[in-house]
Amino acid sequence: MKEGTLTLTVVRSLNMACHAVDEVAYRPAVVMLTKRLPWFWSCQLAHLSMKLDDHWQTGYWQSPSAPPAPDGPCDACGRRAGWLEIGGHYEGLDDDSAGEEVEYLTAHPVTLCSWCHLRIDTPPESATDLEHLLRDARSRSISWRWRWHPG
Repeated sequence: MKEGTLTLTVVRSLNMACHAVDEVAYRPAVVMLTKRLPWFWSCQLAHLSMKLDDHWQTGYWQSPSAPPAPDGPCDACGRRAGWLEIGGHYEGLDDDSAGEEVEYLTAHPVTLCSWCHLRIDTPPESATDLEHLLRDARSRSISWRWRWHPG
């Protein structure tokens, strides 16, 4: 096996192992049982895969077919790795806001996992508004309660 193929296989395998751990660590029962424990998993294997990809220059994480790259913890639940970003400034877009008031989310982007969703009726204008949105998202994602409904 060539060295380039081997390094690419290692990078891909680490990301696949990360997904396998996610499948176990984020089952509703596991989340509920470990909720009071310190946060223990944030796609460390995928982060190692990204570092090795940079070091070995395999191009796996830079390719158009690459999976979404995990970031730090989700801003809403703080439990899972966030990989979806709302707000911020995106390169390549025209900056028509010069001289205008910049929206709060543009200056304060939010990173979310796939469980957490912001319900934005009106864009937040302050940290307090954003915290209310994040608290609401948190209550609808991992903060659910066990309920038994007799049939």
